[in-house]
Amino acid sequence: MTMEKMGIIIYARTTSRRLPGKVLKILNDKITLLELVHDRVKKKSKNIVIIVNTSKNIQDDKIVALCKRKKIKYFRGKLNNVFERTVECCKKYKLKSFVRVNADRPFFDFNLMETMIKIYQKKKYDIVTNQFPKSCPKGLACEISNTKIFFDLTKKNLSKSDKEHIFKYFYKNNSQYKIKNYISKIYNNNKKINLSIDTKKDFKKVEKIYNNSNNNFFVDTKKIIFNYKNLSS
Repeated sequence: MTMEKMGIIIYARTTSRRLPGKVLKILNDKITLLELVHDRVKKKSKNIVIIVNTSKNIQDDKIVALCKRKKIKYFRGKLNNVFERTVECCKKYKLKSFVRVNADRPFFDFNLMETMIKIYQKKKYDIVTNQFPKSCPKGLACEISNTKIFFDLTKKNLSKSDKEHIFKYFYKNNSQYKIKNYISKIYNNNKKINLSIDTKKDFKKVEKIYNNSNNNFFVDTKKIIFNYKNLSS
């Protein structure tokens, strides 16, 4: 890239309450959810470092083992302080900005990410997002931020919720930051669709959608939305 160093941070843990270990579950006997998300992200980020951000919890050793096998960069920190884990990860990899991605987003839109990165580069916003207000289906969130605003808050007494939902503080105090909310018309018109994985039912639905797409794990996200009703029925 021609700009300051950017990274893509994929947040992954095995301690999901509703579907434990979901990020390591294998879709259609072919690929783990974490690998799928990583590969979709990598599709449009060949020159951007990709880091899996997980915890030091012993249960997340399996995530690290997968990363080592697949030669994926990773970072480990406190399980219950995602904000601090983000800051320390950015410091280790000397990031000036980063894209936030969750590992339970099997249809993460790499084209949307590319568009939002260009907006971030051009205007030098603090944050470019589609979550303020939410303007996309669940599972298609994309947030890009400079790291300075995170570093500036390290000595602040953040709430438990702010530590878990790392952009919450900035949205609550938006007048202090330069935030751009990017709205895609097709996404905004389909906000009620769930393209995330929280339950076994969600996982089976995603498997069926990919099966009906000939297991093309790089299928365009907009195509998934256009055909959602048929593919998920």
